[in-house]
Amino acid sequence: MAPLRPMSRIEKGLIIVAFFVWSAMMVGAGYVGRMLLAPVELRIERIDHYGSNPHALLDEAWGHVRDHFVGVVPSDTVREYGAVRGALATLNDPYTTFVEPQARALERDHMRGRFGGIGVSFTRNERGEIVLSPMPDGPAAKAGVREGDILVGIDGTPLPSPADLEDVARIRGEVGAPVTIEVLRGPQRERLTFTIIRQTIEVNSVEWRTITTTVRGALATIGHVRIRNFTERTGEEAKRALSALSAADSQAYLIDLRNNGGGSLAAAVEAASEFLNDGIVAIEQRRDQPEIVHRVRKGHTKPTNGKPIAVLVNSNTASAAEIFAAAIQDHRRGLLIGEKTFGKGSVQLIFDLSDGSAVRVTAAKWLTPERRALDGAGLTPDIEVVGSEDAQLERAIRVLSEAIGNARR
Repeated sequence: MAPLRPMSRIEKGLIIVAFFVWSAMMVGAGYVGRMLLAPVELRIERIDHYGSNPHALLDEAWGHVRDHFVGVVPSDTVREYGAVRGALATLNDPYTTFVEPQARALERDHMRGRFGGIGVSFTRNERGEIVLSPMPDGPAAKAGVREGDILVGIDGTPLPSPADLEDVARIRGEVGAPVTIEVLRGPQRERLTFTIIRQTIEVNSVEWRTITTTVRGALATIGHVRIRNFTERTGEEAKRALSALSAADSQAYLIDLRNNGGGSLAAAVEAASEFLNDGIVAIEQRRDQPEIVHRVRKGHTKPTNGKPIAVLVNSNTASAAEIFAAAIQDHRRGLLIGEKTFGKGSVQLIFDLSDGSAVRVTAAKWLTPERRALDGAGLTPDIEVVGSEDAQLERAIRVLSEAIGNARR
C-alpha cells in the first residue's frame, strides 16, 4: 500500500471550514432533525408495545378521543363493552353476542325458572312507560301494588324514559332483601311508594288444561300442553302436566309451541323424550369434533303412548322448540299444524365473564333425526293454517278429534 501523503495547509483549512459549516447546519436544523427522528423512535416503541399489549392501538385511538372529543366521553367499561361487541360483529353471526351483567342475570333467572323478586310482570304502554301487573297473592299484590300501576323508580333512583329491560331488572335481587318501588296510579297519577321483601318467584314454562269435544256423539278429552320456553325445569313440568292430563283420561294430546323462542337444548331433548319411545332427538355438529347424537332419554313413564299427538307451531317457533317439533315430525309421532317455523338451526354456548357479563358463542349446528338442516329454512307444517291462533287451535282440535274417532272404531 502506498504511503499516506501529508495534507497541505490548504486541505487542512478546507476540512476545518467544512466542519464548522456542518456544525452550524446541524445546530440550525436541530428541530428538523428532531421531527425526522422522533417518529422513527416512537414507531419503534409502539411496535414493542403492540407485542406486549394487543389492545395498544385501541388505547392509542381512545386516548385521542378522551383528549379531544367535544361531547361526553363514555366510561372505560362502556368503551370495553363496545370493543367486545365490535369484535364479535366481525364474525357476521347474529347469534354470537355479548350480554351485559344485568341482562345476563335476567337470562340466568329465566333459564332457571325462578328468581328473587316481588311477583310482577311488565308491559309497556303507548307512552313507553313500564306498567305493572302483580301476580295474585304475590309479594307485590300483598303490599298493595295494583294492576296498571306505572313503575317510575326503584330504590330511590328514577327510571330513565324510556326504561329498558336492564333498568327494570334492578327490581330483582336476593331473596329476603327489601326493594322500594315508586309508582304512579290512576288518571290523577298519584305517586305511591312501596317497600317489599323479595321472595322466591317461580315462573312455569309449561301450562296445561283439558279441552272437551264431541266425537261421534260421545265426549272426548284432549290434553292441551303449552310450552312457552325450554328452561331447566321444563322436563319436570312436562312430566307433571302429562301425569295430570292422563289422570283426566285424555285421549289425545296437543302440544302448543307457538311463540316459543327456544331455550335449553337439554330441556328440549328431555321434553321430547316424554313422547318418543327411542331413537334420535337431534344431532349436533361442532367444528373439528365428532358428531354428538342426542337420543331419547330412558326411564320415562310415557303416558302418551299409543295416543294421537299434534304440535302447534308458527313463525316464532324457534331453536330448541324446533328441535322438539322436528323430532316429533321425523319419527312420524304426530302432525305439525300451523305456520312454517323460524329456522334457527344453531347452538350457542354461554361463557360467563369475570364482571358478571357473558359472551354467547355459536358453537354448533344441529340436524333433525333425518339429518335435515333447518338453519334459515325452518320446519314446514304437515297441515298449514295461516291466520289467527284461534283458527289454528280449532283445526288442531278437529284433526285430533278425527284421530280419536278412528281409534274408537
